Amino acid sequence: MFRPKSLLSLCATALTLTAGCAAQDPASEQAPDNLAADPAAPAAEAPKAPKTPAPDAGTPVTGTSPGTTLTATQGPVASTLSASSFSRVLWVSPTGSDTAAGTETQPFRTFGKALSLVQPGEAVFAKGGTYAERLSVTGRDGTADKWITVAAAPGATVVLKGGTGSTAALLDVRRAYWRFEGLTLDVGGDKAFAAIWRSAAAHHGLLRNCVAKNGSAGAGVNIAEYASNVTVENCEISNFQKVPLDDSHGVIVQTTTKNVVVRNSKIHHNSGDAVQCIGPEGAATIAGTPHDNLLVENNTLHDNVENGVDVKTCTHVTLRGNTIYGHHTSSSSKGEGIVIHMSAKDVVVEDNVLRDNGRGVSVGGNREGDPPTNITLRRNQLTDGSTVNGDEGTALRINTAWNVQIYNNTVYGMPANCLGFGSGDSGNTDKLDVRNNVFAGCTYAVKAGPLRSNVSIEANLYWRPNASAQLLLDGSVKSLDAWKRATGWDSASSERDPAFTNVASRDLSLAASSPAREAGVSVGLPYCGPAPDQGALETGCTGPVATVGTP
Repeated sequence: MFRPKSLLSLCATALTLTAGCAAQDPASEQAPDNLAADPAAPAAEAPKAPKTPAPDAGTPVTGTSPGTTLTATQGPVASTLSASSFSRVLWVSPTGSDTAAGTETQPFRTFGKALSLVQPGEAVFAKGGTYAERLSVTGRDGTADKWITVAAAPGATVVLKGGTGSTAALLDVRRAYWRFEGLTLDVGGDKAFAAIWRSAAAHHGLLRNCVAKNGSAGAGVNIAEYASNVTVENCEISNFQKVPLDDSHGVIVQTTTKNVVVRNSKIHHNSGDAVQCIGPEGAATIAGTPHDNLLVENNTLHDNVENGVDVKTCTHVTLRGNTIYGHHTSSSSKGEGIVIHMSAKDVVVEDNVLRDNGRGVSVGGNREGDPPTNITLRRNQLTDGSTVNGDEGTALRINTAWNVQIYNNTVYGMPANCLGFGSGDSGNTDKLDVRNNVFAGCTYAVKAGPLRSNVSIEANLYWRPNASAQLLLDGSVKSLDAWKRATGWDSASSERDPAFTNVASRDLSLAASSPAREAGVSVGLPYCGPAPDQGALETGCTGPVATVGTP
């Protein structure tokens, strides 16, 4: 959601490692929409992760895309964490003493003491218990081959607990090559972030196997102020709620940042979006270049007040393999599973499953500059659109946008439209290419409004159980044949039962008898057999190698 707000400057903080903040930090108190930038641009950029590549020969086709190219040496995973993984381990315990030796049998009392001593390649292990500390990492970097690790000891439940009224984040990271494993960050209702990475020095960070919950600031996890190469992985982020109701997102990625991954996480019941990539529009955030290179992959995003993913003016964004549901119309949102607006550019939405949302994927709408540009929606499954609370019940809605590709999606069970376009709030849907989709069980298979140009629609399969498919052209209902005659579109498209494997259980793979098998045209995606299937789930693959045709 977009709300212009005033900017606030960040207070200066000593460049030392501390276990808390002596003064309240406005950066932690305010919604992330209001965070002001570090006034100085970074002296040098951290290494840039490559963009998500286009499919090439040998790409496996398994119903989901290949993994991300955003990788880093992040040390052993939680299941293999042990003292032997590190050159030294410092221990902390709620029953320890900061005058002790910091060993497993003589642990320190506070994280702050351990953080003041830990070196690259070393770790801080916390024994089970609750710690009333806020960690600020501002004085020492790890290195590319010697990350600094702060983790729950194997088998321990470790809680960093707020609830004191402080606005300082529980975890404030401003240095490089730090990772945090297995911690519970319970903000306790405070107006504070669970975790924030900020400053150009805050690059190559990892938050993994953690729980973040119960805050009332603008987000749970905040990536801000030139931070880069930060991964949030295998985490659960929930119950960040502003009162009165306002934006509090699970994860927010801000302007001037780059190379962020949100992966394999559960993000739910927040009063904003599960994930938002915010842009520089108006006074909504700090001034600066848009975020570049965001990957949101294999997450479950559900029951947030606004959207599953909100992409504003950001570049090179990939949303892949996510399950997104339970978003409904509110005072600030149309309940989109995914919304791409403002001046987003180079966005790929692929292999996601969306159900029970007010809208599935919406492109366009609010903007202050160019419309969303170079947007690809491919191999997504969208089912069971909602009409509760005034929900629209549309799967794919393309508003004012330029160069949008809609390939190989499967849509079923929409009270309104499988696809709608050409009803832009601020201009045409221009250069829209729609191919190889299965649009079934919608009131209208396609709704085409008058604000459209350079549209191509071909090789799709339409179906409406117990009735003929309906297509809406400039407010006039058409049969498929009449639609073809009136538009020149869909000359090779057909109207037939797609023969899904099991509609009742929403298994929308194609049965052996499906007319969608090998009925598509090449759009540059991997496929098996003599021709691509229509719809999201390619059949007939028995090995890892697929054919990639020329679009």
